[in-house]
Amino acid sequence: MGRARRAFTLIELLVVIAVVAILIGLLLPAVQKVREAAARMSCSNNLKQIGLALHAHHDAAGHFPSGGMHHHLPPTYLGGTPAGLPQQNAGWAFQLLPYLDLQSVYQSGADAAAAVAVPGYFCPARRGPTVIGGRGLIDYASASGSRSTSFEQGPYYGVIVRNPQRTTTASVTDGLSNTLVIGEKRLHSERYQTGDWCDDQGYSDGWDNDIVCLARSPFGRDEPRSPYAEFGSAHRSGMNAVFGDGSVRHLRYGLTADVLVALADRRDGVTPATE
Repeated sequence: MGRARRAFTLIELLVVIAVVAILIGLLLPAVQKVREAAARMSCSNNLKQIGLALHAHHDAAGHFPSGGMHHHLPPTYLGGTPAGLPQQNAGWAFQLLPYLDLQSVYQSGADAAAAVAVPGYFCPARRGPTVIGGRGLIDYASASGSRSTSFEQGPYYGVIVRNPQRTTTASVTDGLSNTLVIGEKRLHSERYQTGDWCDDQGYSDGWDNDIVCLARSPFGRDEPRSPYAEFGSAHRSGMNAVFGDGSVRHLRYGLTADVLVALADRRDGVTPATE
C-alpha cells in the first residue's frame, strides 16, 4: 500500500500566502523606482534633443527661436510656407520642428500641424503623446527670465523671448552653461488626459503658459490644482531642464524664486548654484 499524501494545513497555507505578500510588498517599490528612473531618463533625453534643436535653429537662422506672439493666433503660414521671425506667431516648440526631423509636420499647415502630438514633447512620467480638442499638447516650457508675474509685462530677459525680439548666443552674457532655457511645466495631476485651462492650446501656441513659464511663479511637484505658468514635474525630487549649452540638469524642488529668476535671466550677472 502506498503512503497517503499529507495535505497542506490551513496554517501552512496562511504562512505561504503571508510570505508571498511580503515578497510582493518588497518587490513593488523596487519596480516602481525602476519605472520612475526610466521615465526620468526618457524625459531628460527629450530635453537633450530639444537642446540640440535649439542650437541647430541658431546655426541655421542666426538666432534662437522666439516664444511667439499671441495665444489666440495660429501658426503663421505665408503662401503655404511657415513664416520665419518676426512674422511667425507660433512659439519655440513649433519653430523647432524642422530640427527634430519633423519637417513634414512643419510644412503641413496650421491646423494639421497643431493637431500632431510630438512624442518628444511629453514626459512619460505623466502621459504619452496626447491630443485634446485638435491640439497636440506639450509638457515643456521656456523660462521667461522676467521678475514679473504676468505674461504681458516685459522686458523679457530669457533666452527665448516674445516676438518681435530675438536672441543669439552673444545675448547670453551670463554664459550658456549658466542659463536655464526650457524645463518641465507644472500640471494638474488629475488632468493629464483631459487638459486644463493652462494645458489646452498645445505646443503650437504663441506666448502663452502652454509653452512659457514665469520663473517668479511657484516651483514644485504636480498637484491636483491648476497652476499658472509654473515650473514643476511628476518626478519625485525635481524637474529636468535644458540649459543654453545644451546640457540637461535635474533642478531639485526647494529652489527659491530668486534662484530660478537668476537662472532664467540671461544677462543679470548672477549665476547661482543649483544644488
